[in-house]
Amino acid sequence: MTEPKPAPIVWRPSQRAARLLTAAICAVVPAVLFGAWWCVPLAAVPLLMLTAHAGVHPSRIRAQVDVPERRCFEGETLTATIRLAADSSAGWTRQEYLPPRIRDDPEYGEVPTPSGLELESLELIDGVITVKLLVPRWGRWSLGAVAIDVYDTAGLRLTSLHAELGEVEAFPVPAQDEATLAPMRFPDRFGEHSARIPGEGVEFIQVRPYVFGDRQRRINWSATTRRRELQVNTFEAERAAEAVVVVDALSDLPQPPDPDTLYPRSTLDTAVRGAAGLAQAYLKNHDRIGLVTLSGRVQWLAPGSGNAHLYRIAQTVMDLRKDFTFEPGLLSRLPTRVLPPGAVVYLFSPLLDHSVVEAISELADRGHPLVVIDVLAHEPAPTTGAKPDHLDALALRLWRLDRQAVRFVLGELGVPVVSWDGIEPLDLALAPLQHAPLAGRTR
Repeated sequence: MTEPKPAPIVWRPSQRAARLLTAAICAVVPAVLFGAWWCVPLAAVPLLMLTAHAGVHPSRIRAQVDVPERRCFEGETLTATIRLAADSSAGWTRQEYLPPRIRDDPEYGEVPTPSGLELESLELIDGVITVKLLVPRWGRWSLGAVAIDVYDTAGLRLTSLHAELGEVEAFPVPAQDEATLAPMRFPDRFGEHSARIPGEGVEFIQVRPYVFGDRQRRINWSATTRRRELQVNTFEAERAAEAVVVVDALSDLPQPPDPDTLYPRSTLDTAVRGAAGLAQAYLKNHDRIGLVTLSGRVQWLAPGSGNAHLYRIAQTVMDLRKDFTFEPGLLSRLPTRVLPPGAVVYLFSPLLDHSVVEAISELADRGHPLVVIDVLAHEPAPTTGAKPDHLDALALRLWRLDRQAVRFVLGELGVPVVSWDGIEPLDLALAPLQHAPLAGRTR
């Protein structure tokens, strides 16, 4: 519960006071100009009403804002409660929701921005205002404010009060995904995946001769009887996988709407929801996963495990969107300590920035098992309002050739590229890569 500092109260005449004063003037003017003194008593009633309650108004007004949930998932509804109190009798009449539509830009000053929230209802009952806001998209959003008009007991004086609602964090809804890709070489960390090396696992490999130090319970008595010497069973070691999800936020283009959901879609939305689905799938298998975001600056989260790590990933993703603001910049290179050796790297990108293609080449040179997920699910449309002609067809053909060239370069680097539109499950896009472990480039 937050309580803003009380601002100085400035009272001004209300519309009721303006009407009474107008009635008094309309009664006095004919008496002065035309000598109709019988009109003077008509001005006494409104003047008496204006002076009788001139000093009866509260001197302190307080608005307590309570938003029980400051974190939610996109598509959920938040409820904010504002409790109004004053040191004397007062009236609360008009309330208006003020969405945050102004942001400060260092170059252009105050720039109007659209709000990422939708007002569902605004009610006032016995000095308690209830505001319900729908959060349709993930990100950090300013909830705006509520303007309240406060009247004195006679309704002759008016003051305005603004109650700031603060901020909210809306987490992305994870994409449907149950598949995780396994690397060719696992890190030396105990887990639930069968590695192709002998160890203390449950997956059988072969039978070999007994060596001093082998456990007795590993002896294969059937093979020992046939070969007349001790034979033991060999099993695969169980290791944990490590993965890093890289989200390209250098470009963000709108996507065709999904008919099954009401969520707005863009390439960044698709990438973030896919990253959340992968993180959920890896953590469910008790693996370790990290996150790297490429925007105006490179931010990363080291691989970790556990449910708490999923919230750390969500907190890191929140930095990509704050009231639709964007941090411009260029991508130089990824720090070496961001990616553990042998970690599987998933890169969600529309493949529109050449610096991202250079980063993919650098990752491939380091030998990481790498998968690029193309989240651009539509082709550019012709100019709005113009009739498509041969020049538009030629431009579209050149655009397709450029996309094919990018995919060819990545294929030459040994990097698989899969397309995903964000509507179908991510499992279907990654299914062709599940037949064999991912092998990074050997140095």
